[in-house]
Amino acid sequence: MSEPLRVVAFDLDGTLLDSANSIVNGVVNCWEACGFPVPDKKHIRRIIGLPWEESIKELLPEAGQNEFAQIKAYHAEVASGVRPRPERQEAVFPGIIEVLDQIDLSGYLLSIITSRSSGRLQELLDNNGIGERFVTLKTTDNGPGKPSPFLMNQMLSELGIDKKDAVMVGDTTFDVLMARNAGTAAIGVTWGVHEAEELSEAGAQEIIDNVYNLPATIDLVLKP
Repeated sequence: MSEPLRVVAFDLDGTLLDSANSIVNGVVNCWEACGFPVPDKKHIRRIIGLPWEESIKELLPEAGQNEFAQIKAYHAEVASGVRPRPERQEAVFPGIIEVLDQIDLSGYLLSIITSRSSGRLQELLDNNGIGERFVTLKTTDNGPGKPSPFLMNQMLSELGIDKKDAVMVGDTTFDVLMARNAGTAAIGVTWGVHEAEELSEAGAQEIIDNVYNLPATIDLVLKP
């Protein structure tokens, strides 16, 4: 009897990409330009991984249509070059490419589930040499974001894979909660923005702090 298809879904920011500082700087620049009270940078880091509108509500609880329109206008001006683009650091963490190679060679399908929109996703992946590795790219353009199980369930349905044969790898409780809400396994990584204890309390079966331990941990979770 042949082995079932198994899929490893990765979060992007804080898991594959070292991009937290860029995201924080981007929020600070936007909030300053819009005249909003600038949140503490630690608070901004805490909401990385939430869908866009939810993250704004967390940082600006009084936000309504006018505030959302200001933020959209700011980003449109940055995209068009009217405003300077904040400095970015969006490189893969050390060891990620080697580990993705190893997981791929082990026969797992690779996927991404991110709270980003689709806009720059492929560009980010291509710029970091990992653009062709993933069988699916799920973003908030496809449906409700984390911690809703929607994107995980959508991915599994499209690939025809049972939830017992899937694991989510992420650095936030939002990643872990999405996986648990969908009934799949979850592995928490500590090189991102949430702490090991938080990831464990959210329901991660395994927590790792060394990227090179990831392949063996995936085997442990999906091939007991």
